[in-house]
Amino acid sequence: MKKLFLILILFIFSCSTEKETVCTDSELGVNCQGADYIQNSDSTYVLPWEIGKTFVMGQLNCSSYSHSRDSYSQFAYDIPMPIGTNIVAVQSGKVIGLAEDFEDVQDGVVDVSLINKANYINIEHSDGTRASYVHLTKNGALKSIGDSVVQGEVIALSGNSGWSTRPHLHFQLNKCIDTDDRPNYTWIVCNSVPISFKNTSEHCFGLLGPDFKPNGYTAEPY
Repeated sequence: MKKLFLILILFIFSCSTEKETVCTDSELGVNCQGADYIQNSDSTYVLPWEIGKTFVMGQLNCSSYSHSRDSYSQFAYDIPMPIGTNIVAVQSGKVIGLAEDFEDVQDGVVDVSLINKANYINIEHSDGTRASYVHLTKNGALKSIGDSVVQGEVIALSGNSGWSTRPHLHFQLNKCIDTDDRPNYTWIVCNSVPISFKNTSEHCFGLLGPDFKPNGYTAEPY
């Protein structure tokens, strides 16, 4: 009986140690210290690219560039990918906004004056969050405002429109609230929130860049 008890203790300890090691390794690449990321095994969201595809991350959360801490896009991800890559819905929802009339800029042209000339599609989910997929190619929104989409469905084509350093997808999950408490008045304010993805390798504190994850992340079946 004592032997069985010892084996059980060792098993629990080994599992706890393995879990802790994964999270400790992941924490090395995190800039948003103290952010409330959930385990990706508990997430309801999937990666915004098709199953079987792999991409290496570009700009991460709380970076020193356009995703700086406490900014609107602090929890955004930039994912370098060829123009025309299929983008999928991270969660089921309804299209609430889009733009698709802007041309892609030439690779290497970085012009901040184009910040409001990026094509995008925004989708609202039943949990109240809104996903933004930005820098789409011209005519790259494959849905219309009011359309319902299903998780994993192709909704757009990536591009290089707007203020962009190279062809990539800018993705962020937003939480929006009405800050005007007057009856019949609304003033919606949105900010990005931490997100994890259920259909890829473990990431306890957000997705990691090439220094820690040089082979990137593969979208797996779910």
